[in-house]
Amino acid sequence: MDKTLFNLHDLVLLIIAFECLAVAFYLGLNRAKASLPTSLLIAFLAVHAGIALHELVLWGSTFRYWVLDASPNYFFVLNFAYWLDGPLLFLFACSVTQQHFKLQRWHGLLLVPVALFAVFIFQHFYALPHDAKVTLVKDYSFADFDYVFMDLLAKAIRVVFSVYATLLILRGNEQTKATFNVPEWLPKVLMLLTAVLAWETMLSMIKVYHSLYVFPYYDVVEFIGLASYYMQFALFNTVIFMSASHFLRAQPAKPKAVEREPVSQALLEQLETTMERERPYLNQNLSFERLAEKLDLPVKELSNAINRHYEVNFYEFINNYRIQEAKRLLEDPACFEKSITDIFYDAGFNSKSVYNTLFKKKFNKTPSQYRNDVKQKLAKQQTQAGLS
Repeated sequence: MDKTLFNLHDLVLLIIAFECLAVAFYLGLNRAKASLPTSLLIAFLAVHAGIALHELVLWGSTFRYWVLDASPNYFFVLNFAYWLDGPLLFLFACSVTQQHFKLQRWHGLLLVPVALFAVFIFQHFYALPHDAKVTLVKDYSFADFDYVFMDLLAKAIRVVFSVYATLLILRGNEQTKATFNVPEWLPKVLMLLTAVLAWETMLSMIKVYHSLYVFPYYDVVEFIGLASYYMQFALFNTVIFMSASHFLRAQPAKPKAVEREPVSQALLEQLETTMERERPYLNQNLSFERLAEKLDLPVKELSNAINRHYEVNFYEFINNYRIQEAKRLLEDPACFEKSITDIFYDAGFNSKSVYNTLFKKKFNKTPSQYRNDVKQKLAKQQTQAGLS
């Protein structure tokens, strides 16, 4: 990355940083008030943009000298991003899998590694005279054993947090994930991200080995480093805008303290008539706003009516209709040839795991078991009818 003004590697890092910041800004403009999951996602994207820019400043020939000409004191500022994205990913996973999750004081312990790195970088770089810092940057001599070991520690911590976040999403409460509209592909994305982070950790391990014993094939290091950029680029471009649009719709229905005046009977009749005749719940992207617009009602009035009369939130209310629709399709002989996946899509669900969990909770059977029982019952009835 130190031969041309704007080579492809630099461009990839710039695009990663731009996309992360652009989506973070978009989410910030459109998020619901006081949405902790979206706030944590915004912070994670901003920090990840900082990582891309840090790599650009650290190894890009043109950019590093632009920063160096401004001041060597700017050189490792974005290095802190490596110590922050792991904790932010972990907190995000907690916020979408734990009911009523809130930041606690003990979460401040997640910043201890950040503080330790601050002490380290101050002693090994910022406390040095100006000319010494310039020389370290120009000669790349800052990358001694102490620095590459700290870099390895940061990368290993990121892998640990990424693995933990993946497990939280996989094992999290399905109803809570449904409330936040967590996509079923998110665990797979986190697994891929963990693989990329593990790849970067391998690079750091080679650097530590090289600082101690001299690695004979050090050209491999450049390949591993550049490959990680392109893997991140591919991963983020596949997911970043999908996740942005997904979590903009993922705001939980917050029950508000309201006076217990009677709910308008006319409103309830209008709501139930619309649900039964027009079946808007079959739309997988149905939102509170869209349903309120269809009913020509204020969102707040519709929310209060559902919460007070049915004593459920919006997603529970809609999913009850979807479960009944799925039950009807499973019982229909004309749909026996349809796959279980086709059934849950036809019923309006966009997550197979949510569909299976809610169905089993409602009927104490999986959809497959329920349909098999229906088939056996119909076969028995036909046999009895034939004998009579």
